[in-house]
Amino acid sequence: MHGQVTAAAADGARIRVGGTLPEGPGAFYPATVVDNCRHDLTLVREETFGPVAPVVVVDSFSEALRCAADSPYGLAATVLTGSMSHAQRAWRELPVGTVKVNAVFGGAPAGAAHPRRGSGQGFGYGPELLDEFTAMKAVHIEAPGGGHW
Repeated sequence: MHGQVTAAAADGARIRVGGTLPEGPGAFYPATVVDNCRHDLTLVREETFGPVAPVVVVDSFSEALRCAADSPYGLAATVLTGSMSHAQRAWRELPVGTVKVNAVFGGAPAGAAHPRRGSGQGFGYGPELLDEFTAMKAVHIEAPGGGHW
């Protein structure tokens, strides 16, 4: 994570908040905001599982959707908008397993979450998760003597 942040900064992005490794033991990384990012930076293109927010400025909502969809990953997307038509367009067009509108965390405990493309396999949450850990099997037993019970 820190390598992605420092590589982005070396390539012209600006670290606005965070972005430094704290002293001492542990695996803590501070909340980090990096702006002036280009869409081709590893920090933008890879799934960075940590408190890091790369900011890419685009000219339109359509361009934002194109940039978001232009990824080998598809775990989740967050859309911050006051427009229901933008929200609907995002959940229809983005090739991700979960779309959150005006929210970052949480979700329906019984709702399914299914990563797409390179983001992994399987379901999280909901009855679909149980299906991942079960295998249906049909067993047919003919009664002795060939007759029906």
